[in-house]
Amino acid sequence: MALSDLISRLEHEAQSRVRDIEQDAEGEVRAIEAATERAVTEITAHHLEKQHATRHTLQQRELALARRQARAREIEARHALLARILHRAKALLPGVAASPSYREALPSHLDEALAFLEDLRPRVRCQATFAATLTAAIAHHRDAVLVIDESVGPGVHAESSDGSVIVDNTLAGRLARAEARLAVELSRLLPDEQ
Repeated sequence: MALSDLISRLEHEAQSRVRDIEQDAEGEVRAIEAATERAVTEITAHHLEKQHATRHTLQQRELALARRQARAREIEARHALLARILHRAKALLPGVAASPSYREALPSHLDEALAFLEDLRPRVRCQATFAATLTAAIAHHRDAVLVIDESVGPGVHAESSDGSVIVDNTLAGRLARAEARLAVELSRLLPDEQ
């Protein structure tokens, strides 16, 4: 075989080997590019998922905070409304005290108060305008004494002779004891603010 044929064959083999190496290199480059693209896609997806989860958590916290603040404002508004209603009820007490129906109920209010003071020689204080209404009712309670006291609001204020037990059954006292129950009942009647 001639030298030129040998050189030609070696060149041909070398070129063939170069093409194979180039093809292998191109295949590896494509594989690396594909792997890189998959890795970038996975990293991006993971990063976006993490950002989405973080944003979702922050949004949920902000939503919960906004709901709490809205509920607090609603409760404050209801409280203010209930306070106005109870203030108005207190302002109406003198009108109630002057009514015939209150005068009719007053002896039963006296009996309620004295039920806590049996055998304690109670003193019942009331304004002079109610003395005539209470005189007959107090006669049914042994050792009870009626005392005129203009400083007592409309109604009766009963206490044991030693002052250890006091029952405030004035209109203001009754309203004060009923405020919590009235607040619950009134709040049920108030419309929900949404």
